[in-house]
Amino acid sequence: MTSPDPLEIGELLASGATADVYALGRGRVLRRYRDPAWPADRVARAARLARNAGVPTPLVLLAAGPDLLVERVDGPTMLHQLAAGRMATDEAMTVLADLHRSTHRVRRAPHVDLPEAGGDRLIHLDLHPNNVLIGPDGPVLIDWENAAWGAPGLDVAVTAVILACYALAYLADRHPNATDLLDAFLAVAEPLDRLDDAVEFRRSRTAFMPAAEAAQLDRAAGLIRYLAG
Repeated sequence: MTSPDPLEIGELLASGATADVYALGRGRVLRRYRDPAWPADRVARAARLARNAGVPTPLVLLAAGPDLLVERVDGPTMLHQLAAGRMATDEAMTVLADLHRSTHRVRRAPHVDLPEAGGDRLIHLDLHPNNVLIGPDGPVLIDWENAAWGAPGLDVAVTAVILACYALAYLADRHPNATDLLDAFLAVAEPLDRLDDAVEFRRSRTAFMPAAEAAQLDRAAGLIRYLAG
């Protein structure tokens, strides 16, 4: 198999920090990384490993150069559903916690080469409401770019930091329920024992996040500590 010819690419569905996602027809989408040296094959390894272990994630059809061809999941993001009032906060955060648990049940596979993050479990390191699609058959976890072998507590703490940055943005806008997502996540997710490491990991990714979020990482950690008691 070869990577799809650019002339065959259809509608632009989404643009993220590192890639653009295009419709291809026949129930497929193309995730094309802007950096031609991006290791799409590494992303494919993590996604296939997770799917084979029962984590709900799209089927990877092809990884070639900067291109990742996967099955299409029709459905909005969890973040969209939350914003539209079509998903309850407690329900959504329970889904995030369950996705963490199912991912962390995957133990290191010697034949699967992934980055090292201080542990022997599969961790996603970008698990948040905009990376969960609510498909016809339920929630689906996408975007395995940061996947590594690591400690579950680091993965959970990274999600908490991301949600704390959401909360700080909502607080700046005087949102009356600014910390609801973070509160609900902290109530159901564990372990949360690698917060300092999570902040440093997010700091290492500042090139791929809005400047406003990058500037809030230390405050985000403080908010987590305060709410976690």
